[in-house]
Amino acid sequence: FELGSIYKPHLNVGGDYIDFFKFSDDKFAFCIADISGKGVAAAMLMANFQAIIQSLVYQYRDLETFIFALNEIVHQRITKSDKYITFFICEVDVTKKQLRYINAGHYPPLLCTNNGVIRLSAGCTVIGAFDKLPEIREEVIKLTGPSLILTFTDGLTELKNNNGEFFDDDKILKFVCENKNLSVSQFNANLLNEIDKFKETEDYTDDIAILTCKIK
Repeated sequence: FELGSIYKPHLNVGGDYIDFFKFSDDKFAFCIADISGKGVAAAMLMANFQAIIQSLVYQYRDLETFIFALNEIVHQRITKSDKYITFFICEVDVTKKQLRYINAGHYPPLLCTNNGVIRLSAGCTVIGAFDKLPEIREEVIKLTGPSLILTFTDGLTELKNNNGEFFDDDKILKFVCENKNLSVSQFNANLLNEIDKFKETEDYTDDIAILTCKIK
């Protein structure tokens, strides 16, 4: 497998978060998150969130239990209902060619295979807005061949060019389909070039985090 990332903060620091966890030679997980707000305050809250993730992810190997515990601690210690965090976590077993994931209110990542593109949207509501999550649903997907997963924060879709057009879902989908066979490093390099070319002279209006995973 391959992993690669792009990070473009709106200010000098940002509140977007990406991470990777290796459980064994054939099993790993990655995640992406976005907290409401920007700048230093968002970055400090997200640093606390990262510490909580690191303490829980190896303790609760069942994703539903992990998300339940994560929400409870984040609500008590970080957000207190005043803020919220969108979060996506995916665990991959490269031997079984299987992935399991939970999407907690995050912009749905794209899973691109030879059979087409699937949006990974199953899961629950955002983290930290409620003391208890009303429902949590993990989805398991069997991979039938080489697959690419593109995860990103909503700063990517909110990017505008000089004409006020957005780098919307259709543009992202078109890019993924045209570049899916590249290595992750080349895919991300092309995506970054596409973003810079699209926005023209416009500034970044929000933090942008991108995490790309390719399973061979």
